[in-house]
Amino acid sequence: MDDMILLAEVAETGSFTRARGRIGMPKSTVSQRIAQLEARLGLRLLNRSTRHVSLTGSGQVYLEYCRRVRAEVSAADMALTNLKEQPVGTLKITCPEVTATYFMPTFLHGFTTQFPRIAVELIATNRHLDVIRERVDFASRVGTTTGQDLIVRRVSSIKRVSMPAQYSPEVPFESSPV
Repeated sequence: MDDMILLAEVAETGSFTRARGRIGMPKSTVSQRIAQLEARLGLRLLNRSTRHVSLTGSGQVYLEYCRRVRAEVSAADMALTNLKEQPVGTLKITCPEVTATYFMPTFLHGFTTQFPRIAVELIATNRHLDVIRERVDFASRVGTTTGQDLIVRRVSSIKRVSMPAQYSPEVPFESSPV
């Protein structure tokens, strides 16, 4: 496919040197890749002279396809650039029920405000889902994660504290009734 784009550039500029200037590739590489393309196709695509390059009949036919490929590649690149700037799609998240209740609303509000074209599917469960089989994009877990080839990052730590059932902040802990 890249060679098809190269051929379009060479044909439109009429020269390996001018095509090289547009593409930013050494002239010898451009010439070699076009020769490899011709060998692969088993057809001569270009007439070459010391100063000028022109298309053969086969080259003219092939050029139309090359231009379409170049346009499609350009459109695909543009689409992905737009996705990088403003992502679109569905993000599937799983987390424990307590996380979904107390922490996710604030996170999801900020996230959906920043990325309005992303729909979020939240699965609140205390079960450890098979994120590959369930096609989960992000899983929040408490504790260690084992047994799966996942990219794991610690995002925070939680300090656990035991509190008496009738604890009062005004009464020192040692004096609180148990």
